Amino acid sequence: MTRETAHERHERHERHERYGNGGAHDRPVVRRAASIKDVAAAAGVSPTTVSHVLSGNRPVNEQTAARVRSVVSRLGYVPASLARSLQAGSTSVIGLLIPDISNTFFAELAKGAEDAAHDLGYGLILCNTEFDADREDRYLGMIRSRFIDGMVYASGSPPSRRRLEALMGKFPIALADEEVEGLSGALIASADHEAGGRLVGEHLRALGHRRALMLTGPRDLKSGAARAQGFVQAFHGDVVERTGDFKEESGYRLVAELLDDGGGFADRTAVFAANDLMAFGALAALREAGLSVPDDVSVVGFDDIRAASLVNPPLTTVHQPAYDVGRTATAQLLQYVSRGEVPPASRHTLPVELKVRGSTAPPAAR
Repeated sequence: MTRETAHERHERHERHERYGNGGAHDRPVVRRAASIKDVAAAAGVSPTTVSHVLSGNRPVNEQTAARVRSVVSRLGYVPASLARSLQAGSTSVIGLLIPDISNTFFAELAKGAEDAAHDLGYGLILCNTEFDADREDRYLGMIRSRFIDGMVYASGSPPSRRRLEALMGKFPIALADEEVEGLSGALIASADHEAGGRLVGEHLRALGHRRALMLTGPRDLKSGAARAQGFVQAFHGDVVERTGDFKEESGYRLVAELLDDGGGFADRTAVFAANDLMAFGALAALREAGLSVPDDVSVVGFDDIRAASLVNPPLTTVHQPAYDVGRTATAQLLQYVSRGEVPPASRHTLPVELKVRGSTAPPAAR
C-alpha cells in the first residue's frame, strides 16, 4: 500500500470540504453553519464573551468586542434563537418610530408600546426622529432592511408616506397618535384630538375670553390640525394663529415676537398651545414681559405631561392617555402579527379630559 503524503492528505481534505465524502465534483455540499464556539475560537475568546458581545448584557472591552463582531460578520454567524425565528418566518421583534423621546408624552407612549410587546413575548427597536423628515426617512430605510415582524409609527413627516406604503407591503404597520394623510388601510390608535381642542375652546369661552392666541404645531400633521379645528369651532371668538414645531423654544419665540410687535399681543387674554412644551415656552415669554398668568393672560396646553402639574402656575391642559395609545396600537398590531394575518384598516379613538389648574381664570381688564 502506498503511503499518503502530506500534500495528498491536504488535497483530500480540500475535496472533502468542497464536495463531501462522495467525491462527485458536481455535487457541492452546504457547509455546516458557524456556531458560537466557532466564533469564539476564531476570535480567541470564550463562548461566554461572544454571548455578552451579542446581547450587550455585560460590558466587554471595545477592542475585543470589535474583534468578535468582525468574526461574526465573516463567518455569517446567526444566533440560534434568531435562526429558529427566521425559519418560522418570525423574529418576535417590532419597530417603534417616535418623533421626540425627550418629550415625556412620547416617552409614555413608548413605555405603553414596550409593555404591550413584552407581555406578548416581543422585543422592540426604538427609533427617535426629532421631527426631522430626512432622519425619519433614514430610519424607515434601515427598518426595511432588518428582520422585524411589524412597526408602530408615531411620527408624521409628509415625505415618509411613500416609504410607509412600501413598508406596508413588507410587514404590518400601526399608527399611534398621528394619522398620516393619504395613507389608507392602516390600523390607527389615537386620542380624540378634535374633542380636546373643543374642550379648550369651551373652557376659555365659559371664563369670558373672546380674544386668543393659538400656537399650533406643523399644520401638515393631522393631530395638530384637528386640535386647532376643534378649538376654533368651540371658542367662537377672535383667534390669532401662529405655527410652531411642538418644542418649547417655538412657544417662547412666537409669544415673544408678538409681545415685541408694537403691542400686537395687547388685546389677547388667552393662549392655547397645541402641546404642553409650547405652553411652557409661552409661560416663560409672558413672565419675562412682566405679565402675570392667569391674572393678565390665561394659558392652556395639550398632552398633560408630568411636568404640567409642576410648573408655576400649574398648567391647565388636555390630558391624552399617551401610555394607553402606545399600548393599544401595539397590542392591536400584535394580535394580527401573532396569527400571521394582515391587520384590517381600523381606528381606535381614546377619550381625552380637560385638567383645569391654576393657569386659567376669567380675563381681567388691562
